[in-house]
Amino acid sequence: MPANSETIRGGTTYDVIPKGFFGTWRVISKMETSNNPSIFNKLSVDIWNLSGAGSVLVLENAVTGAKSSIQVQPAGNSFDGKTLKFQRVKEEISGKYKYIQRESPEFVLNGNVFKGYDTYIVEKYENNKLISKDVVKYVVIGQKISGESRINEW
Repeated sequence: MPANSETIRGGTTYDVIPKGFFGTWRVISKMETSNNPSIFNKLSVDIWNLSGAGSVLVLENAVTGAKSSIQVQPAGNSFDGKTLKFQRVKEEISGKYKYIQRESPEFVLNGNVFKGYDTYIVEKYENNKLISKDVVKYVVIGQKISGESRINEW
């Protein structure tokens, strides 16, 4: 996952993560499409804590305990202050199988709500040959529970 930050005068990089995304969110994900809906959750409700700096996003899921540091790229190679787009790739070996999981969320922030999509692909390999590929696309809506922009409203 390459970094894609733009260098500006003085050798610093600007933040590619809109600050409005930082904080704690109630997130609902609902399956929109899948080629194998029996293996994916149809609906999930989670609590996310989003933090980070520069182009590194730290996502912690308070429900599952999962934590990821993700390199974020500006959406469409432009920074608009409202869009968060990133990719996550994870490889695992389990017995004779290799699994590659790819996730590509894109969210647009509007005040204390973000909306968007999350596409998740799971590829299964045996002897370096692809034997299955399962894909799901979720509609995702997040509502801010706490964080800087929420506190500044009071």
